[in-house]
Amino acid sequence: MKNSLLIVLTGTSGSGKTTLCSRFLTEFKQAKRVITTTTRVPRVGETNGIDYYFEDKAHFLQRVSNEEFFEYALVYENYYGVSRDAILGVDSKNDLIICLDVQGAKTLQAKWCSTVGRRLITVFVSPETLQELHHRLKMRDTDDEQTIQKRLRTAEKELETLSQFDYHLCSRDKEHDWQCLQHIYFAEKMRV
Repeated sequence: MKNSLLIVLTGTSGSGKTTLCSRFLTEFKQAKRVITTTTRVPRVGETNGIDYYFEDKAHFLQRVSNEEFFEYALVYENYYGVSRDAILGVDSKNDLIICLDVQGAKTLQAKWCSTVGRRLITVFVSPETLQELHHRLKMRDTDDEQTIQKRLRTAEKELETLSQFDYHLCSRDKEHDWQCLQHIYFAEKMRV
């Protein structure tokens, strides 16, 4: 199907990408989530094969050497990757959505080609200010202050790459963000 999409949600940590992805999948039943692979330890409530595929570093690096990943990156001392099967193994009539860090999204963009059978759409999600981002990371309550500061420094650098993506979704609240993502999706589905 010529207008089948791969929507990449990227942006700063704590921007709401995962929330948007979950709602997208709930509202658009024909869409499928691309499950990425990581070497990080699962967070409370995360399930292998649903949230991520969790692997140890040795196995992950073996798969890298076997060229099994479309893209992979080292982020916050853990590897993350999109396996070729995670995209190519899904029926082309289904739209796909994935959350990637900025580094991974840029790598995927650089390697993407039309022969994959889907149009790649990149959406950079970020709060309006770094102060808002700090507040969200604190409220998420998954990282200590040192890690939060590291994420904020990374976010500053990531924001400098904003113009390299198709859309910027300036996150305000869940409903606003959802409306914006729907508009992007509908516009892209109508593109000739």
